Amino acid sequence: MEIIEQSGEGTDLKITVDSNEESLFSLLKVYMEPMADVEVVGHFKGHHLVDKTDFYLKVKKGDALNVFKKALAEVKMDLASKKVK
Repeated sequence: MEIIEQSGEGTDLKITVDSNEESLFSLLKVYMEPMADVEVVGHFKGHHLVDKTDFYLKVKKGDALNVFKKALAEVKMDLASKKVK
């Protein structure tokens, strides 16, 4: 997975990757939606034949990139303990 574009200023984060990462982004979305600071989280794939996926996160306060990293850490901990949600 190569990040084509990453933009983020505080509460917004957009990541565009050059591969089909819908499964990873769907998993992250499940972890992020219940977080109190998350306002919007989602992913978009324009066409199933195009290897480009966008991920978008907007938080109410704080740094969106930190929330993204926190969700990744939670996924890693749950998988390591075999406690998958």
